[in-house]
Order: sequence, then structure tokens, then C-alpha cells
Amino acid sequence: MKRTLLLLTLTAPLLGGCIVPVSVTPNLCREIQTRDGLQIRLMFGLTRPDDSIIDGDDWQNFVDSEITPRFPAGFTVIDAQGQWYDAAGHRIIREASRIVWIVASSSDRNLQPYLKAIRQAYQKRFSQQAVGLAIQSGCSSFENVPME
Repeated sequence: MKRTLLLLTLTAPLLGGCIVPVSVTPNLCREIQTRDGLQIRLMFGLTRPDDSIIDGDDWQNFVDSEITPRFPAGFTVIDAQGQWYDAAGHRIIREASRIVWIVASSSDRNLQPYLKAIRQAYQKRFSQQAVGLAIQSGCSSFENVPME
């Protein structure tokens, strides 16, 4: 365990911003004819610093102007309840939030600048401290599956 942790500690800085998709179930992915890719989740809080709420129209305008042009092939928006620790205010914040789930190819060279632009635009437009980001490798398919 210590050796693995040491190895991860030493190699993590070398990987920097690299995303190397490694499917945890490569045989299953091949069997069901899916492709390796990335599953990206962006987490957006819906409360401004003055406690006003980012309403549905503001949210949809943001999606239409910032996310859709960068990911026109599609994505999913999930309503959620978020919780995070505000270190500056020394308190736990609970708020309505949205998760945008995007499935993308790891070879897409625009992925990093697109994600950065979306996160920065949201922070600026709605005075947010951060936009959460989680990326996992996996396999996916959006093709029709023949019915038996």
C-alpha cells in the first residue's frame, strides 16, 4: 500500500493535465460494441453570493450560449441538491444545483479549452466561487441496438 501511494504521489505531477482513458471493463465494452471515452460531470450551484437564486431562464440562457455550442452532440442536465464547505465563511452550504453530464471522446483536442471556458463563464456570469468537475473513463454508445 505504501509503495502504491508513493508511486502515485511521484507520478501524478508528471501526468499533469493528461487524461488517459482506461476502461475498467474492456471485455464487456467490446462485447456490447461500445467505445472508450470520458464521462464528464460539471456541477453548478444555483445560489449567488447575495443568496438570490439563478432561475430557470438564467440557467437555460447559460446552457444555450455556453454549453450547447461546445457540445452540440448532446449532454444531460440533472437537477440536484449540492453541499459544500465555504472555507471563507466557515460554514456548510446546501443549495439547489445542476449537474451537466457529457460523454466525449478522449481524443477531442477541444475538450480542455471547452470545459475551462464553460466553468469560467459560469463563475463570472453568476459570481460563483467554483464549478465542480469530475471526469471518469468508461465506455458508451448512443447507437441503436437491434431488438431481438
